[in-house]
Amino acid sequence: MRVAGAGPSYRDATLIQPDILYQETPQSKSIIVGSQLYATVNSCSLIQRYRIRTNTDFTSALNLFKNRAHMMGGKWVTIVHHSELDNVENAYVGNHEIFLREATDMGSARYLTTIVGDIYDCPCNINSCSGR
Repeated sequence: MRVAGAGPSYRDATLIQPDILYQETPQSKSIIVGSQLYATVNSCSLIQRYRIRTNTDFTSALNLFKNRAHMMGGKWVTIVHHSELDNVENAYVGNHEIFLREATDMGSARYLTTIVGDIYDCPCNINSCSGR
């Protein structure tokens, strides 16, 4: 329960995501990770800048990012920022939404990974959406 005037609590700022979204799937494989320049050359249009913060390592976090981009209709992502903190560093989390891997909690996770990226929709032709 939120208290009037108070910021979001830990519970308010976490979303449990199914374990499958942290793995490589046909949907995540269909997303191209590349530069903004090549997205522009391939006539891609920006859908939105998107940020995830999760209690997994980089590879799992990137799979989550790509799976969510696919659910939003994206075909191309450009990573703008990445940071990964080890639990032993006792890092400050702040008031940001955190995606928790199903059946885990922050206390059992070694890493806190943040990925910020741009999600693009692209017209599929011979050069784009091919997975190169």
